[in-house]
Amino acid sequence: MPSRSASAIRSTAVPDVLIVGGGAIGMTTALALRARGLRCTMVERGTLGAESSWAGGGILAPLRPWSYPTRVWDLVQRSRALYGALQQRLQALSGVDIELLHCGAWLLDRADFGVARDWHAQQQLPCADADCEGAPALVMPWVQQVRNPRLIRALRGALAAEGISLFEQLSVTALRRDGGRVTGVSTDQGDMQARHTVVAAGAWSSQFGEAVSGRVHPMRGQMLRLEIAPRQRPEAGIWLLPEAYVIVRDDGTTLLGSTVEDVGYDKSVTKEARERLLRIAGAYLPWTREARVLDHWSGLRPGSADGEPIIGADPSLRGLWWNTGHFRTGLAMAPASAEELAEAIAAAD
Repeated sequence: MPSRSASAIRSTAVPDVLIVGGGAIGMTTALALRARGLRCTMVERGTLGAESSWAGGGILAPLRPWSYPTRVWDLVQRSRALYGALQQRLQALSGVDIELLHCGAWLLDRADFGVARDWHAQQQLPCADADCEGAPALVMPWVQQVRNPRLIRALRGALAAEGISLFEQLSVTALRRDGGRVTGVSTDQGDMQARHTVVAAGAWSSQFGEAVSGRVHPMRGQMLRLEIAPRQRPEAGIWLLPEAYVIVRDDGTTLLGSTVEDVGYDKSVTKEARERLLRIAGAYLPWTREARVLDHWSGLRPGSADGEPIIGADPSLRGLWWNTGHFRTGLAMAPASAEELAEAIAAAD
């Protein structure tokens, strides 16, 4: 089913769940709800998956998991167990391979070696000392990556195959309320009703309720795509540097990221960020020093006040649910976040 036009609002049947926001979090939530037999409609202010889900690198782990809240790691762990089945489901429904790759990661930031070794021992995950470009490193072979633009295409195709109504270029202007219950949303093209409303609007979520007002805010991240000479380029992998990372895809596509900037909704890119990222990469990975920059872009991550995502029922308004605030680890937490929320909605239905 193609994306629905705004003129179709009046003829759309009232769904069980209306999802505000069409990023990876919203799309995986829709699929999890559909798997439980609930009818879903999705509303996206722009294009599905075109914000932080597309802009990031697709690393399916926190960059330094030992420094994150336990809640984040729990969702990442559960998502790691779900990604294989999700990959198969998406390929069956959409025909798109998301390129889930078990490539491992190299940690080159020596300041973290001690805590990283201790954390791996506590988690019973493999970690080994190694040499990388003549410098000491820790290898974390369990780390995976996904090709996020392909993941977005696969999710979109799966939603269509499952008969989920999709509205793009449609801005939600307010939640509709009947007393203490949310009954849907108002958009710039008309009102939409639903028995349950989920806000999964990423960096824009704080516009929709007091429960996240001031708790979710945009944090800009700038990324580069590099051209590395084939004779210099290593095999696919992830390199974690102080305040930067490098990702090499299976086909040699190479990404360098990323900044963390509190600049509101400004998505511009800067020469300063570009030069800084290249300087950090060049100091640790000689094969990046002569790289040519092919692309430079930014995205707005949904930062959260306490570093944890907000998943579950609104504390004050019945019928309103949240799945937002995943900051830099949205793709890594998406499957488990979606399952957790879908289970809660299905139990309340």
